[in-house]
Amino acid sequence: MTRSRTTAPVLALGLALVLALTSLLTACGVRPTGVIAGGDPATGLTRGLRLYFVDGGGLQGVSRPNPGIEDLAGALKLLGEGPDSDERRRGLTNLVEFADIDVSGEGTRVTYRSPAASFDTDRDRLPNGQLVCTLARAQSYLSSRDEKRRIRPDDVQVTLVNAERRFGPYRCSQFLTGTG
Repeated sequence: MTRSRTTAPVLALGLALVLALTSLLTACGVRPTGVIAGGDPATGLTRGLRLYFVDGGGLQGVSRPNPGIEDLAGALKLLGEGPDSDERRRGLTNLVEFADIDVSGEGTRVTYRSPAASFDTDRDRLPNGQLVCTLARAQSYLSSRDEKRRIRPDDVQVTLVNAERRFGPYRCSQFLTGTG
């Protein structure tokens, strides 16, 4: 019987310590607030066109909200103009060299032909990524005018063709993760 008299106070003290520690650890001094309106949630993809430029050793997409393009060649023309002055100050550059080109797209397939282009060396990875990602976004952007034919950029596959062979098809994600 002596044992239960000493066990009860020890248990009560232990419980009090656990509750005190729990309240200290969970009460960090921040008081709860009501709901704060933060605007609309993010929804899907950015509007407008995205061009891809090189930033150090990777690609960075930049938005062109109202590009005024009618076809894939228009997107390549914008890419060829390079980054704007603010983007250049941030270190973005264009590595794509345009010569004799032909570009076509249907549905989720885009083909870029440039007989004199090099697509198969390590140094071609970033310019290839610029082409693939920009063309994929442009094909998606151009398809967005028709609700029934809307295409996600991730679904677009781009094939690069020079005088010697075909490369791809590629998806933009392959160049954003370094596996292109």
